[in-house]
Amino acid sequence: MHTIERTLELIASAGTTYDEIINTIIQPNFHLKPELISELAISFLTNRVKVQHALDNNYFLYYFVRSVKNQIHSNTSGFHKNTRIKEYTQDFNYEMIDESDIEIKKEKEAKYITIDKIYVKIPKTYFQEFLFQEYFTFNKTFRQIAKENEISHTLVFHEVSKVKKQLQQMIGNSDIK
Repeated sequence: MHTIERTLELIASAGTTYDEIINTIIQPNFHLKPELISELAISFLTNRVKVQHALDNNYFLYYFVRSVKNQIHSNTSGFHKNTRIKEYTQDFNYEMIDESDIEIKKEKEAKYITIDKIYVKIPKTYFQEFLFQEYFTFNKTFRQIAKENEISHTLVFHEVSKVKKQLQQMIGNSDIK
């Protein structure tokens, strides 16, 4: 009979089946492997009864694979919250825009100025303004904003979405694309 502690030792050891599974799923972000193993250990030790049942009934390998995939791909997992992997499955587009061209830079700058002018004209409350600035300017998530201000993350989502929708509509009505 395997124990959870012994299984966690095997998971953290190089060259084991568990190690190969993690390497296969986490690629190309191998540098995040210690954080993933840490989150798995926390999860398994928190759910000892489930894990022990999986070990006793010989389906732990399946349980392990699902746990690893869930930690990596679920946006509510501890691993995802702590590491913020932006995109896992998206192919990278190596075709870069040549920004050395001054005309392209001028065109982009003109668009940003127009967007700023439109944003100022949007009717919004102070609360919406504050949330949108936290979200857009400081690049915070809805949950981070909610936690810092002790409000619901759904409220943050709805208020930011209202401003974004108005901005998109007014941009759509203008001549910039």
